[in-house]
Amino acid sequence: MSRVSVVALLASFLALPAAALPVGLDTDGDGLASLTELQTKYPDITSESFAKIDTDADGFLNDEEMVAAVEAELLPDPKGDE
Repeated sequence: MSRVSVVALLASFLALPAAALPVGLDTDGDGLASLTELQTKYPDITSESFAKIDTDADGFLNDEEMVAAVEAELLPDPKGDE
């Protein structure tokens, strides 16, 4: 595999998380969104609706949970807010 291919492959993997969490949502930089962080962008989110989105029940939303929530229309698409 050429260097260009390896670099392109790595860049595509690094770009994936950025697409899930909206810019400015992860205020503490841990790569996850808490209920408080989510409410800064989506003030109507309740703890009950957050619990439905937080499928692993760890108290945070990861990239996969954010994508699934947008696809299930539990959250608006953050790309539409920009």
